[in-house]
Amino acid sequence: MMRLLLSLFISCMLISDVFAKENLGKIIHLIGDVDVTSLSTGSRFTPQIGTMVQRDHKIRTGKKSFVEILLRNGTKIFLKEISVLNISSIRLSEADKPTRLKMLTGKIRVMAKKIFTDRTLILKTPTAVAGIRGTDFGAIASKYETKVVVFNGTVEVANSSKDVIKSYVLTDREEVSVKENRPPTKPRVVPSEILRSWFDLYEIDERNKIIIRREKDGGIIDRILRKHEF
Repeated sequence: MMRLLLSLFISCMLISDVFAKENLGKIIHLIGDVDVTSLSTGSRFTPQIGTMVQRDHKIRTGKKSFVEILLRNGTKIFLKEISVLNISSIRLSEADKPTRLKMLTGKIRVMAKKIFTDRTLILKTPTAVAGIRGTDFGAIASKYETKVVVFNGTVEVANSSKDVIKSYVLTDREEVSVKENRPPTKPRVVPSEILRSWFDLYEIDERNKIIIRREKDGGIIDRILRKHEF
């Protein structure tokens, strides 16, 4: 009996290890301080162009750093500076569950192809959940707040807490903010000239809060972003 249980345990461990090491995509471009940590072993390494991304990889970017990932289903992920991301699954057929991304903090842009009839990808942050089909969208996440914007397509956004029921479906150029234990704000349209540099408008400060970046035109940007309607 003990031998049988030991054999079953070893088999489960081998299957789990193979599952964790399944290649989901590869890194096709990177700049600066980028590293990958294995969630199962804790080992860390510096990736190169061509490095395969696996289920148990936690990808981190430092200041003034960037990594671009091409998934096996054609989805492109652009992970910007000071970000942490895990890709836990990938959708390759209609029968598969959606591709799942979990971003603990940072800035991400996702360009997903519309190749399935229902939801293609789900992004989860500490405060929000975004579900898409064929969509080009961006998100900025901290521990306390997530901002989501749609460049092209549609995104359904809700709070990551199941106790907060309210959600919104965003379309082109719309943005929402989702704070801890609160429903998303009402979507607002971002002017085209602001949309082009949307990621540069915000930064995550040392308290892990999203703030509007202060630059010489910061006052003008603040007034535009804080208007109730455009």
